[in-house]
Amino acid sequence: MNQGSSSVADTERTLNPIKLLEQLATSQAKGCLRITSNDVVWLLYFYEGKLFYANHSLEPIERLEQHLRRISPIVLANQVYTDLRDQLKEANLEATYPSLDYQAIRWLIAQGHISEQTAGTLVKHITKEVLQSYLLLTTGTSDLIARETAFPIWWSGNFLFVTKECQTELQAWQALQPAIKSPYQRPYLINVEHPLLTPDVKAKLSKILIGFSFRQLSLLLKQDELTVANNLYRLISNQIVGLRPPQPPFDRLHKLYAAGSDKDRFDEQSQSVTDTLSAVNPDHHSSTTTGDLAQLTTYKIACVDDSPTILREINRFLDGDSFKVFPIVDSGTALMKIIRINPDIILLDVGMPTIDGYKLCSMLRKHPAFKKTPIVMVTGNTGIIDRAKAKMAGSTDYMTKPFTQSGLIQMVSSHLMTDNN
Repeated sequence: MNQGSSSVADTERTLNPIKLLEQLATSQAKGCLRITSNDVVWLLYFYEGKLFYANHSLEPIERLEQHLRRISPIVLANQVYTDLRDQLKEANLEATYPSLDYQAIRWLIAQGHISEQTAGTLVKHITKEVLQSYLLLTTGTSDLIARETAFPIWWSGNFLFVTKECQTELQAWQALQPAIKSPYQRPYLINVEHPLLTPDVKAKLSKILIGFSFRQLSLLLKQDELTVANNLYRLISNQIVGLRPPQPPFDRLHKLYAAGSDKDRFDEQSQSVTDTLSAVNPDHHSSTTTGDLAQLTTYKIACVDDSPTILREINRFLDGDSFKVFPIVDSGTALMKIIRINPDIILLDVGMPTIDGYKLCSMLRKHPAFKKTPIVMVTGNTGIIDRAKAKMAGSTDYMTKPFTQSGLIQMVSSHLMTDNN
């Protein structure tokens, strides 16, 4: 391991993740261990040999927001997340020490959105998630950036105890192999006619398995990721549910298990994994005929925005076979197009030429086919008056630009998973 702030070497070499942590703990290090592997950068922050934060370069703001939504004792307004992203916009996460997402937590405390106790829980959860992927590394480059800067520390831990917790969770994940190889894999229904799949179970699954990863599903269902994976394990093993690979950039992370004896050991552990489903119960056999099973749901999402860039971003965020995104640039022809599409949910920009979002929303609500269809206004306006106008026009919800993938998923799925019929 290189000392100082020298740049990472070009050639990757064999890494021992635990050994690196031992060296930092023994030397009472103050600074940041930077590891680069497969074009991903891990940043592990230490103070006097204790780990107090960790992140990696794949969507750090998304990760912060997802954990904040999951562990915050109060439901924060969407505007808080918008303001948070504004704090981090166009900034280099490594330019600030500790990294900018860590400083964003400091901002949340200063604004009174979370307590220092919640910050400590948030930091620990993020650190443990990042450490799980770090512990799987076998090759890479590393250097230690020594720093003495004073900063608030809301949580810190002895690396032995922290890594033991992470290894325990990794083993629980690894016990699900070979069916599940990554928490970023995306479950989807592949066999709607399987005898274990009752109409009720199928209806529930078709609402939640709409292209999201285990990690994203845990946020939507307000359950631990491993709980979600365990609940789907038997369905995956019986080829009722399939798994698509992780979406980029998460396909660059290592899979959850190693080859050889470790893989054999986790094969044995997989026998003890529970196959009981908490949210759905595939053990309930049904005499329902094949003809009674509906086809797998594909949700239609109509997006009206005069910005092709925004439409492309929404389509990218909601990529998956369970979604069909219908982009509409011209608000003047949007009403007739939406009538033809008959979408399950409608996303409307507010500031559009010809017909603005408020007017278009009012027109849609007057049509009998869209009395109960969820309509979400998507806008850069953040004022109370704008929200009131959206409500008066008949919108179901209101989402502020710029939005993240997790924010959009949270918004869309919360309405698709609600029975509006």
